[in-house]
Amino acid sequence: MRNYDIVLFDFDGTMVDSSEGIFKSLIYALESAGRERPSDETLRKFIGPPLYDSFKNLFGFEDGEIQKMIDKYRERYREKGLEEVEVYEGIPELFKTLKENGVKTATASSKPTQFIERILKSTGLYEYVDYVGGTAFDEKGSGKTAILENSLKMLGCTDRSRAIMVGDRKYDIDGAKGAGLKTIAVLYGFGSEEEFREHKAEYIVKSTKEIEKIILGD
Repeated sequence: MRNYDIVLFDFDGTMVDSSEGIFKSLIYALESAGRERPSDETLRKFIGPPLYDSFKNLFGFEDGEIQKMIDKYRERYREKGLEEVEVYEGIPELFKTLKENGVKTATASSKPTQFIERILKSTGLYEYVDYVGGTAFDEKGSGKTAILENSLKMLGCTDRSRAIMVGDRKYDIDGAKGAGLKTIAVLYGFGSEEEFREHKAEYIVKSTKEIEKIILGD
């Protein structure tokens, strides 16, 4: 008997490695504002939070400047970044197996829903996902717990002990706790074991096979 009936997945860093497109689009936006290329460590921190928060907290842009930076970032991302993506090893097989075993899946990401849908369709994953949960293009008010709550609602979840979140950053863990869910934290994304332990993820895994085992049981 399976352990979970519903699984919510973060997108960037959990299902796909979209770092190339994200980093290049970020650098493009920063250069348009006369900023230098950030360090690799800062680039990695950019993935996870909503864009609005990242431009504000990582780079110190004022509220009145942030939307211009987001628009500039998306200018390149929409044109080129959406194609600069790679599905993580084992993800297609995992989603196929979950679907075959009657597990409902959804994304729960701070990325705009339209971008997620385009990438899912281009990578062949769209048919395996029951609901695409993301944000509108207005980044404000897109807290992780609210995004998870919406995906749970759209999947008809009535027992949260039978649902679980899979993610690669502390925002996924904290958002899941806010929604009353346990978390599987993946080490192949952009987070670290130290981060996951500090935020008390219930499971820390290195591969999609380990995710499958947790969800479906031995």
